[in-house]
Amino acid sequence: MFRSASIFTAALCIVILQVLFSVRAQSQTFSYRTYGENSGLPGSYLNVIAQDKSGFLWVGVDSNLFRYDGFDFHRMAFPEKQSRGNINALFCDREGTMWAGLTDGSLYTWSEGGSLQHMALPASDRINRITEGPDSKVWIITQTEGIYLADAGGGEKITRLPVPEGFVVFDISFDGAETVLLATQDNLHVCTISGDGISEKHSFPELEYTWVHTVRQMDNDTWFAGTDYAGLFMIRRGAGGKLTPTSVGDTLFMNMRIPALITGDDRSLLVATQEAGVFKVVFNPEFSEPETVAVYDITSGLADNNIRTIFRDREENLWIGLYNSGLAAVTTNAFSFHKPETNKEINFIGNIDSRVVMGTRNGIYEYSPLSGNFSDYRPLAAKTGGSGISSWATDDRGNIWIGTVSNGLWVMKPDGTLKQFYRSVNPGQNRVNSVAVETGNIWLATLDGVVLLDRETGAQKAAYTTWEMLPHNNVAQVVVNRAGEVLAATKTDRLCYIHVTGGVRTEGLVMEGAMVTDIRSISVAADRTICAGTYGNGLFLFAGDTLLNYTVADGLLSNFIYSTLIAADGRIWTGHEKGFSVINPATGSVRSFSTEFGVRGDCMANAMGQTDDGSVYIGTTEGIVAYNPAMEAKISVPPQAAIVSVLINGVEHPYSESYNLPYRSSYSVRVKYAGISLRDPLNVVFRTRMENVDETWGDMTTDRSSATYSLSSGHYRFNVEALTRDDPENAATASFSIVIQKPFTQKWWFILSVLALLSVIVYIIIRLRERAHRKQREYLESELQKRTAEVYLQKEELAQKNLDITESIKYAKRIQSSVLPDTARLGSVFREAFVFFQPRDIVSGDFYWFDWIDKDRFILVCSDSTGHGVPGAFMSMIGTALLQDIITVKKITRPSQVLHELDRQIFSTLNQNQEMEASNDGMDIVVCEFNIKTRQLVFSSAMRPVILVIDGEQHYVRGNRSSVGGESVTEKFYDDQEYHLREGDTVYLFTDGYCDQFGGQGAKKMKISRLRTLIDDINSLSLEQQNTQIKEFFAEWKGDNEQVDDVLFMGLRV
Repeated sequence: MFRSASIFTAALCIVILQVLFSVRAQSQTFSYRTYGENSGLPGSYLNVIAQDKSGFLWVGVDSNLFRYDGFDFHRMAFPEKQSRGNINALFCDREGTMWAGLTDGSLYTWSEGGSLQHMALPASDRINRITEGPDSKVWIITQTEGIYLADAGGGEKITRLPVPEGFVVFDISFDGAETVLLATQDNLHVCTISGDGISEKHSFPELEYTWVHTVRQMDNDTWFAGTDYAGLFMIRRGAGGKLTPTSVGDTLFMNMRIPALITGDDRSLLVATQEAGVFKVVFNPEFSEPETVAVYDITSGLADNNIRTIFRDREENLWIGLYNSGLAAVTTNAFSFHKPETNKEINFIGNIDSRVVMGTRNGIYEYSPLSGNFSDYRPLAAKTGGSGISSWATDDRGNIWIGTVSNGLWVMKPDGTLKQFYRSVNPGQNRVNSVAVETGNIWLATLDGVVLLDRETGAQKAAYTTWEMLPHNNVAQVVVNRAGEVLAATKTDRLCYIHVTGGVRTEGLVMEGAMVTDIRSISVAADRTICAGTYGNGLFLFAGDTLLNYTVADGLLSNFIYSTLIAADGRIWTGHEKGFSVINPATGSVRSFSTEFGVRGDCMANAMGQTDDGSVYIGTTEGIVAYNPAMEAKISVPPQAAIVSVLINGVEHPYSESYNLPYRSSYSVRVKYAGISLRDPLNVVFRTRMENVDETWGDMTTDRSSATYSLSSGHYRFNVEALTRDDPENAATASFSIVIQKPFTQKWWFILSVLALLSVIVYIIIRLRERAHRKQREYLESELQKRTAEVYLQKEELAQKNLDITESIKYAKRIQSSVLPDTARLGSVFREAFVFFQPRDIVSGDFYWFDWIDKDRFILVCSDSTGHGVPGAFMSMIGTALLQDIITVKKITRPSQVLHELDRQIFSTLNQNQEMEASNDGMDIVVCEFNIKTRQLVFSSAMRPVILVIDGEQHYVRGNRSSVGGESVTEKFYDDQEYHLREGDTVYLFTDGYCDQFGGQGAKKMKISRLRTLIDDINSLSLEQQNTQIKEFFAEWKGDNEQVDDVLFMGLRV
């Protein structure tokens, strides 16, 4: 009878609670992550939750045990295959061993790298609780068979402490080292611990015949007890040390079943009920005034009110075990969701003095950030023409500006009076998509351009359409950039500015993407940083001279953005369909929040706002999302790195701190790892390094699967760092070592044996060879004396011949040097000039030539003749003589004509028209004509490229594909290329000896790409400094390698 009455009273309390909280439920829900069968967590009875040393969450559902890494639930395998009881108790001790107690009295332990092991108890019943005592022992609480004590780490020694006869124990709490509080089926008993058992000291009349589910200690003098149909009790130590229980929250918890409690250091208490969800209660310092600060129940978005257990992990996430409804998690209290009963589509958030107002398509609400309630709704659609409200704005005078669908602009004064402020004869300009208010001006974004109004009179000052160079007439938003200027969101690939006097201008870096750039939302920060949200191309961020593009590839929820806001802390918020994203430009992290986070509606266009306290509000089709930064976790907990398993040659091994492997030529080692952040698993990134394989840490990656290595004999250590992009300095590391033994041929004993045997063999060989060497030496000495005399004579003859040849070549060098023009003359022609000339041998096949054509024109030649050394020098002498004749005698000065004539004369001079033993010698050559007065450059090139730096930008110009001479081609083509140079522009001419030089790492050919990079790097220097840099780069690149060809490099600055 008593039980039935209690059930009836409890049911009545549930109804009362639902009525009491129904108003709150209309306006606020929390962000819950829910896990059930679809998440890999099947079952009905979720009884217990714990967390291990590596950060994994352990969940007991029915008779199954799961380990959760933030992404997946992994079922733990029990050693026995037969049926077993349900998981009822979990505890991770100080050594990292996880203890699991079952309803059938079975006890299991698990250690990192191992598997579940059964631990036999002498006699056991349902295990209700496992915890650590003040003696650092593991206390295992059975329902009727007493308490067992074990060493942390899972040692075999177990001690049993009997409890008083008839006790059915559900929970335990400690009061020092010798006193415990036992929660039983009929009272909360205060007991003392003796050497051979536990004896009752006293119980509480207030709790007589009360089923006590759980008891938890808050501080040295305060405990809380949750009961079955008797609500919540607080036990306080008073004067003289007496413990006294009192009922807490009589009207709130009356006749409720409370299966679990969590105490906090801030005098907070989480109360799990089987009827009304979870309550968070905070007490004053005297514990006399409990205040309910949060309720997690059906009306706030929880799947069920029947709570079986609760758990708070190391990141302060709250995990709620539900009856037959899976697992729910509250990972942040900073976000909440609010909606009014009607008119839920919030398309505006604004501030008027200290008030917050929120607009809809039909009217406007007053909103209380403190309570999350909407109030004082004023319907305005019918009063503003009846077409509906499309946009809002507030100003510093307390006015509310109302843009309509087809009835222009209205204004509502602080006293509530409403009047039409502007209506156009152009229907397209009566659709007001956005309103921006600034000193003296009202800006309207419409279907037909941007309208500028006088703020005082409403007179139209200007209208900006495509006739005024607006990129598109349909403007989604206008945002004040500075006094007298706005930014317009429309179809444009550059930012569009409109100024009251300067008109329309589009400027800045180009926004490129997969679709036509259609800007739907713009936000301007206090430091003039600008972000533009587009329809299909993600978000573009303009910070100084930098343009960044964030898309789904970077973690954005969608590339289609309806609203955007640069918050005061620098983070960027973007609204999408079914969710929103938050970008932190300082770290590059992007976090997305969607339906699984609790978002129910689509974000409305440009419906974002921020209040002075930093809170951000997002308007959706289902109310608002509110973010309060003050409610964020005060301590940032880094993700916990963990090694999940190690696969060696395809065989999976559990994690161990070290692995010792026998010799094998090669091992394939694959490491599976994880970074446990249950609050934000998608924000975790990893870096890995295998010591003695990787010189440095690898790049950060979100890939959490594995790292693979091929290892031979040696010592190695694998390290993995888990961190977040928001806090890259705060990382956790997990590691293990691998030792692969050397082959027996590298063992010390084998090496010593081989050395000893070799020593004996070598000794015998040496003795035999010494005997033979003595006889041979005597013979060779006699022969050597004869041959030495002959060699000395031949050496003297060769030395004289080499001296004669060298002197001849040096004389040829003097002749060649006298033929080459004086490079000092270039300084009088050009602003700056240099010539880097370095033959491979004494004389060179590369040569240069220049001279005045007339008083304004100057001709210059850079040539590379066939071969080098003496043959190349002959060709250079022929080329110099022929050029002198062609240009100065025959007056042929057009560069292309010079090349044609030079080709003809070389062909004739070297008899290359003869088939037998014809010479194939020729030249790769560039002929440049400079008009010094007009800075006009005309050049023609045979095979050699020319590099021009014009206005700081490098231009690489290829030459014609035919050399001069050396080829029997029916018709060769040389064309002229003309460029108008500006003062300070630079021309670079060079032969292939510079780019063909071998050197650098790996003795590779330099190639033209490295030369172009070098020119980009040094172009800002003077040519004298460039000459030094070019010489030093060539010398450094060549190093100890031989020079492969003659080098000629010329630089000319006009």
